[in-house]
Amino acid sequence: MEITESTTQSERVRSKPPSTDSDLLKLGHSLIVKIHVLMRNLQIYDFKNVALRQFVLECLQIINSLVDQEGSLSLKMVKDGFFLNGQRLRYSVEGFTSFKYLLTQWEKKLIGEVIFRGCVDERALGVFVSILDNMEEGCGENAALFNEHLASQGIPSIEVNPLEVFEEDAVPFRKGDHREAAKRVFFETIRMIKEVIAQIKGQQNADVRRLKRLAQKAVHLIMEDESILLGMATIKNYDEYTYNHSINVAIYSLALGRRLGFSKKTLTDLAVTALLHDIGKSKIPKEILNKSDSLSDEEWRMMEKHPLTGVEIVLNLKQLGEINPKMVVGIFEHHLKKSLSGYPRLFRKKEMSLFGRIIQITDCYDAMTTPRIYKKAAYSPEQALAIMLRDRGIQSDPILLKIFIGLVGTYPIGSLVLLSTRETGIVYKPHPDSRGMDRPQVILVGVDGRENRKKEVVDLMETDEGGHFKRTIVKTLDPNKYHVDIAKYFL
Repeated sequence: MEITESTTQSERVRSKPPSTDSDLLKLGHSLIVKIHVLMRNLQIYDFKNVALRQFVLECLQIINSLVDQEGSLSLKMVKDGFFLNGQRLRYSVEGFTSFKYLLTQWEKKLIGEVIFRGCVDERALGVFVSILDNMEEGCGENAALFNEHLASQGIPSIEVNPLEVFEEDAVPFRKGDHREAAKRVFFETIRMIKEVIAQIKGQQNADVRRLKRLAQKAVHLIMEDESILLGMATIKNYDEYTYNHSINVAIYSLALGRRLGFSKKTLTDLAVTALLHDIGKSKIPKEILNKSDSLSDEEWRMMEKHPLTGVEIVLNLKQLGEINPKMVVGIFEHHLKKSLSGYPRLFRKKEMSLFGRIIQITDCYDAMTTPRIYKKAAYSPEQALAIMLRDRGIQSDPILLKIFIGLVGTYPIGSLVLLSTRETGIVYKPHPDSRGMDRPQVILVGVDGRENRKKEVVDLMETDEGGHFKRTIVKTLDPNKYHVDIAKYFL
């Protein structure tokens, strides 16, 4: 592909440099997204394309502002993550596809690091992206060849290093990988839910086979260590509520199903049911779903139809194969209450199914603890459980609710708590013994919300020499008041 001639020094695109670590990481995320877009679009358009040029300019703004601020820019791949000037870039819902694409491309082409040692122009960026896009996969000399090509084009400001290979990378799925595996499953599932809903809206055949495979992976993870996936459920994405909510409900349902002794096959069916429980909302106009005011009677009637619409959609998902009737019934019942006073309205009384009762609880809990357009101040986990406990017998199955509360603990994962030592902490993992429900493991954080770099985890069961507990939870705190981003401690 032919690249245009270099622009002059004065034409180089710059922007205001980042002022904080948070700004630096945001720019790093944006850079990965822009490179992904450029690589994808260069497979279709020429680098001179007008629409593509906007992405080029935005990419240059990020690169040159970081070089101005930091002196150089290093984007390095280590195992399954990127580091920007030594700081790890965390996965995000919006950027996960770009992260995955770039990680895959670099791994295939054995590229481990790109260093920008000076500001670059459009021509240099075009050469860089073109070489990266056209490199042979699996060639051990790629980094050296990359640098030779850059030198031949008179571009000394960009340097490429080979992928570092770690001995343990040859070992298949290891216990230490569970947290990273959970992140991949979590964000990949959100992406797949978005795709399925888009396909249904577009009257296309929705491919749910990959969604089922992801559900099977989630079952494996929940069987190994349920606290890891429960930690991921603390991620509450305000802008992508429907997708985020679906996987959170699946996580809580899986954990509850595991406590009930379900087989792996039944757990997989339960997970798929939970992931698709709100699929009927794909037929509701977005302006109704995102309406900040109260719904009109007509709009509410449309909303009440979504469980039945979901059943119709699932029955037509041919890729699911033979559909377990429990799945269909679970989707239909998830807004019924224990008293059957919910919706859809029933003409005759019946007992709710086990899947329906499980998803009713987990759907209610996640909805109450997640901010939305019409309810920006969500309940804390503790408040939500207190309300659900108060209304037991009418809203939820009392026995299942008791098991659920035992699952998430007196202080659910993600709760911000004040300790007797005046330290603040985030509940990280509940104590496995029910007698220690009020003594979970917590991550110590600063009261001003600044990240604890060491992420020190303490066990509240720990005692001093006199046999007294070193730390005890005094009360829960509002993370919004103290500007604590709970989700980042689980990413």
